[in-house]
Amino acid sequence: MRGAVICGCIMLIVTLAPFQLSNAFGGKIDYKKIYKNECKKCHGFDGKGSKRGKKLGTPDFTDAAWQDSVTDKELLDSITNGKKKMPKQEGKLSADEIKAMVKYVRMFTPKKKRTY
Repeated sequence: MRGAVICGCIMLIVTLAPFQLSNAFGGKIDYKKIYKNECKKCHGFDGKGSKRGKKLGTPDFTDAAWQDSVTDKELLDSITNGKKKMPKQEGKLSADEIKAMVKYVRMFTPKKKRTY
């Protein structure tokens, strides 16, 4: 009986192991951490540009006109290959992390205010 219980436990562990590993390594991308580590020093915590970033000419991500003027493809290219003084992130970030950063930049888009 004890052997059957041990065998059952082993089967359960073997069955669940791939599920646990996929959750551990295939989880969500921590875009906030990436932004904090790679982007915040120039683009600022709020997306408006830090003092350093403003001197370098970084855009204000909270500016609706700027958000409308740039496509996701252009953002993807800028993050991947760099632009002007912005260093390229290719090789530093994965393709999926770069795509996540494009989505994060879009989160700075101001919400439309209601007009009554």
